Formats: sequence, structure tokens, C-alpha cells
Amino acid sequence: MIQDSRARMGPGGALVGSPVGHFAPAFAVDERTIDLAGLIHILRRRAKLIAATVACVLALAVSYILFTTPTYMADARILVDPRKKHTVGTEVVPSGLGENFAESFALVDSQVKMILSDAVLRPVVRSQYLAADPEFGAPREPNIVLGLWQAFTGLLSSPPPAESDNPEERALTALVKHMKVARDDQTFVIEIDVTTEDPAKSARLAQAIAESYLADQSNDKAETTQRVSALMDGQLATLKKRVLDAETAVETFRAAHNLQEADGELIDTHQLKGLNDQVMSAQNDLAQAEAKYRQVEALLKDGVDPSMIGEVIASDTIARLREQYALAARKEATLAVNLLPSHPQLQAAHSEVQRLHDLIRDEVKRVADAIKLQYETAKQRLATAEQALAASRQEADTNDAARVKLRELERDARTTRSVYESFLSRVKEMNEAELIATPDARIISPAAIPDRAAWPRKSLILALALTLGCGLGGSLALTAEHLDRRIYTGNQLLAATGLNSLASIPSLPVKRGLLGDVLGRRKANANFYDMVMEILEGATEFRAAVFRLLTRLVNFETFGQPRLVLLTSSVAGEGKSALALSLAAAGASTGMRVLLVDASLADPTLSELIGEPAPGSKLAHRIITDQRLGLSFLSLATPEPQRAGKSGRPALAEELGQIAAGFDLTLVDCGLLRSERNAPALIAIAQAILFLARASSTSQDAAAAAAADLLQMANGRRCAAVLTMTGESLER
Repeated sequence: MIQDSRARMGPGGALVGSPVGHFAPAFAVDERTIDLAGLIHILRRRAKLIAATVACVLALAVSYILFTTPTYMADARILVDPRKKHTVGTEVVPSGLGENFAESFALVDSQVKMILSDAVLRPVVRSQYLAADPEFGAPREPNIVLGLWQAFTGLLSSPPPAESDNPEERALTALVKHMKVARDDQTFVIEIDVTTEDPAKSARLAQAIAESYLADQSNDKAETTQRVSALMDGQLATLKKRVLDAETAVETFRAAHNLQEADGELIDTHQLKGLNDQVMSAQNDLAQAEAKYRQVEALLKDGVDPSMIGEVIASDTIARLREQYALAARKEATLAVNLLPSHPQLQAAHSEVQRLHDLIRDEVKRVADAIKLQYETAKQRLATAEQALAASRQEADTNDAARVKLRELERDARTTRSVYESFLSRVKEMNEAELIATPDARIISPAAIPDRAAWPRKSLILALALTLGCGLGGSLALTAEHLDRRIYTGNQLLAATGLNSLASIPSLPVKRGLLGDVLGRRKANANFYDMVMEILEGATEFRAAVFRLLTRLVNFETFGQPRLVLLTSSVAGEGKSALALSLAAAGASTGMRVLLVDASLADPTLSELIGEPAPGSKLAHRIITDQRLGLSFLSLATPEPQRAGKSGRPALAEELGQIAAGFDLTLVDCGLLRSERNAPALIAIAQAILFLARASSTSQDAAAAAAADLLQMANGRRCAAVLTMTGESLER
């Protein structure tokens, strides 16, 4: 099963025996898994440092909680109403917010700055007497513990800015630090948070700030209204004077140009209209009189026909005469039917008809004379009216320029009076609005007394301290691991020596008694007897790791050469003797013929444990058998004088190689690589060399130097590393 060994260049150009077969890692592990597992191992190794760091951070957190004065936060909420409110017909102060949401949110954010201004907070400082409050800058009573804590925290922070000598200014500055004002997202609600050492004080201050803000808004509106009203009063007096001047100018101009008014009109205009009406009336009368006169003339010219008179002349006398004439005419017509023309009654009737006809004609002539007189009178009246109208028009034309100027003066007077009346009305409304100015905000959630402290939050501080302590402890652990040059894992061993880690052998602790379990004492390392008993009868990870390593040692091909395995290390205490004895006992327990060789002159532990060798000049005569373990043992710790020189070492090695041919497995405890004089000769006959390094003890530099020497002496032979006393079973 053995394959040819291959050589590869190691650190510094040394030849490194490339392990093949079972000397290679037993399984492939993903690098990320190795990194994660290595990180876990590092944290486990540095558990004490991490625990101490966490304890220190937690102690600081507990100290902070104990020495920090608890503070309580109370909040009041204000709703800034964006809707416009008009308490009077006309307002001179802004009402409502912007036209869109972006503008409205910007205005609400500006109200947040207003709440933090002196105009809002200074009245609170004065009303709540904060200048005399120790929490807001007033001198406190001396407190040694608090002073020491403040001195400690002051060392960790930058020096505070210089405070003002004015107590009110100090209180104002402190109040700003004790409060927080912010607008709730996507709403018009402003939250006012105040944090103090007294829950009732926090609620009182938050409510006072909210009320001061609303009062400042109302006062600002009232002051704005008063200021504008005062300005408008001055303008009103100016307008009043202008109205008086304009009206005086109108009256003066009217009197100077005789442009008096009657019923709201100029007298000459009124007269002109009257004369025009008179002319039109005279023209109508003349036309009517002329028509009647022409009809009467035609009637007289054609002869008076009593039957047609009523259509022309409307007269009561003529109407009576016409009735009499009609009766007389009917009577005459009746008599004419029955009597002769010469009959006296007929003639008398005829005379009566003629008489009435003459009376009617005379009356018509009289009426015609009257109508003619009326006609002449109408003509005269029309002429007179036309003359008066012409004269009035001439006078009006003469005063046209004066009228234009008068109308201009009247317009100016009317305009000035209209402005004056508008200002007067507005001033009166503003004077009334001063009494009913309302803010655009209201308190929707009054400040309530908090029932628990806002700070310190014990659970949060402890959780943060625990997290910070774990993180800091882990960082310190990684830093310590980086600075630590000792070997802890197979990867580190490979990086330092260039040798693959063939196995990791955990420590075998002894069983504690009842007292040790109660006291929690740490387990001590087991002795050789415990190890042998564990190999023969135990079921721990130590036994499993030893048997895994034994399996790899007996499964590589030797090409007919004795299976001789040499164990060495760079420094003492790496567990060479213990591992050699454990491997020998494990092999013997499986029925193998095992030879255990103690070649450590500096520390012959196995010789002292198993027994002194039998006397004899040859090595074969010096082999003893341990019946308890079922293995053979040979000690080279006290060689014969004639073999102590350099010339005797190759012969010793050759003789040992011949003896190893009679065993299934030969394990040689070679001792320290650099100090054992037999090491080069023994390495020359070994089929495999195991370089041991003790976890958390062996230095990387020492291991690297010894491994370089080993690879040089091995000259291409199989070399592998074993990490001992790891406290774990992972093969790395």
C-alpha cells in the first residue's frame, strides 16, 4: 500500500516530505467552514478574556445605571390647522397655511423653530421660575458621589462651553437642551417633549411651552392688527383731510362759476331741461290748436252742417242746440208729410228749424274765434319758449368748460370719499378683530405626568453593554490571537512548519471527585496510568483520536521495510512519551506485535515507567516484555560506552532497524530533535516521523526552526505533524 514519497520545497527551500496515503488529511473541508470553525475555536480559547471584557463593560453599565439620576419625559401635542378661518370680513394677518402640502409642511416646520425661540421659551422660564431651579443652571448642593461621577464623565467628553452669568439666560439654554420639538411625519402635528428629573415638572413644562406658543400666536396676531390699525388711523386722517379739501374745492369752484345745483343737478342744466320741455309742450299745443282751427275754418267755409259739428267742435251749447235742432227738424218733417207747405204749423216749424240753425252757426263762429285765439296764443307761447331755450343753450355753452372742471373735481371728491369710507370700515373691523384673534393651532394632547423614567433604560443599557462587551471581547480575543505566537490549531501548525497535521490528540482529564464537582475545580491532566487504562477500557475522544492515528500509521505502505515510526518535538513537554505509550498500548490491544523504544537521553520517562533494560551488549538482549500491556519495550537511554560515540550511532540505528523487522509496529520516542544525539541516525531508518506540538504551548517560531531541521534530516522521508493536548477532537 505504500506509495513513493515525493519531495516538495518547503519554507526556506527545504525539502518537505509530501505525505501520501493516510498521511494526507482524512477528509476535505471547505475553507469557509475551516475559517468559521477556527473562529469558534479562537473564541473558545479566549473565553476568559471575553468573559472578563463583558464583565467590565457590564460593571460600567451597572455603575452608570446606579449613579445616573433618572429622567422623565412628558410630551404635549399641538395640531397646526391648515384650514383658513375668517372671524371678520377682512383680516390683515395671515390665516391658515399654504396652498399645497409642500408649502404647508414647510410652514409647520417653521413653527417648530418658533417653539424653540426666545419669544416662546422666555415666558416659560419666567412663569416656572426656572432660573432658580438647580436642574436649569442654578447652583446645586454639593454631592461627593455625583461630583466624582461628573468628573469621570468629564474626562471622557469635551469641556462644556462657557455659561452665561445671567441666570435667566442659563435657564433658557438649559431648557432648550431638555426639550425636543419635531413634526410628526406626514401630519401637521407637532410634538413637544420635555425631559427632567421630576415627572410632574416635565409635564408642567411641556404644557407651559405649548400654551406659551399658542399665546404667542394670539399676541402676534393682535399686535399685528394693532400695528396695522395704527398705520391705517394715520392714513385715515390723511384721507379725511383730502376729502374735505376735495369737497371744499368743488363748492368753491361751483360758487365762483355760478354752477349751483337743484335736485342733484346744476341749475342751468335743470333750467335747460325745463325750457326744452316747455318748447315741446308748446309745440304740441300749437299743433292741436292749429288742427282744430283748420277744421273750424273748413266747416265755416262749406257751411255749417249741424250733423257734422259734433266731430269738429266739442261744446255743450252746441250740443244742446243740436238736440233742439234735431227735434225741430223731425217735427218739420212730420208736418211736411201731413200738411201743405203753406200751412201755418209747417211754416212755424220751418222757422224754428231755421232759427236753431242760425244759432248753431253763430255759436260755431264764436267757438272758431276762440279756437283761433288759442292758436295764436300757442304760436306766441312756442316762440317765447324757443327764445328762452336758445338763451339758456347759449348760457350753457358758455359754462361747458366750467362744468367739465366741476365734474373732474366732483369725481376726485367721490373717489377720495370712497377710499376714506373703505378705510374707515376696515379700521372698525380690525378694532373689533383685536378682541377675537384666534391662533391657527390648538393643543390636541395635553402633557400628562409620566409613570416611569425615560432614562436610564436599564434593559436597553444592559443589552447594549452585553453586545458591546461581546464585540469588544471578541475583538480583543482576535487581537490577542493575532499577537500570540503559540500554536493552537492544525492550520497554524501547517503554516509554521509546512507539515500537514495528521491528527489532533485531545487531553485526557482525570475524573473529579464529589468535592471537586461541588467546588468547580478545573480538571487536572491524566497520568500515564490513566492514559493506558483509557486506551484499554475507556470510551472518550482521547481513545478514539489515538486509534485513528494508529490506523493511519499502520495503513501506509512500507514496501517491505520495517514499520518504524519516530516521535520528536522541538521542546520538552509536548507529550511524546505519553503519545508513544498510548499508541503502543492501542496497537497491543488489537493483537499487534508492538515494540516501544525510549531513545530520549534527556528525559527517559518511559524507561522509568516500564523498567530498566536487561544487561547485554546487543539491543535484542535488552528488550523486555510488559505483560500488563502486551508489548515489548527497549530503552536506548543508557547505551553501552562503546556505542556512545559518533561511529556507534549508525550501527545502533542499523541494529534497531533489524530488530524492528520482527515487529508489526515500532514506535520510537526520540526526545527533542535538536538536543538528542541519536536523532539523525534514528531518522535515517524511520519510515515516518511525527513532529509533535502541544496546543497553546508550542511557539510557532520554535516549531518552524525545528521543522526546518527535521525536513533537512528526513531527506524526503514522510513527515507529518501531530497536535497534542488540544482539548478538542477536530483534526485540522
